[in-house]
Amino acid sequence: MSSPKTNLEKQKRRHWGPLVGIAVALTVAAVLLLWLMGYIADTDTPDPAPDPAIEETEPGAGIPGEGTPATPIEPEAENSVVETPPAPED
Repeated sequence: MSSPKTNLEKQKRRHWGPLVGIAVALTVAAVLLLWLMGYIADTDTPDPAPDPAIEETEPGAGIPGEGTPATPIEPEAENSVVETPPAPED
């Protein structure tokens, strides 16, 4: 059921502020969204020119061979035993 006492002019006066605030917030959100989309889609930046002072290495140089560990194993580390301390007695 609707209210029997509706005064549209009074309601227009009371609601203009919040409606303007909502419109401003939506406008700001739309501008920020468009800016973000433009910022993300910026692909016109050229690739940096290669530095002639940097020498190119052979492909695969510095890569360990197949079956070798990436980190060398130290002989002392292989045989070391880690002992846990005894639990305190209550």
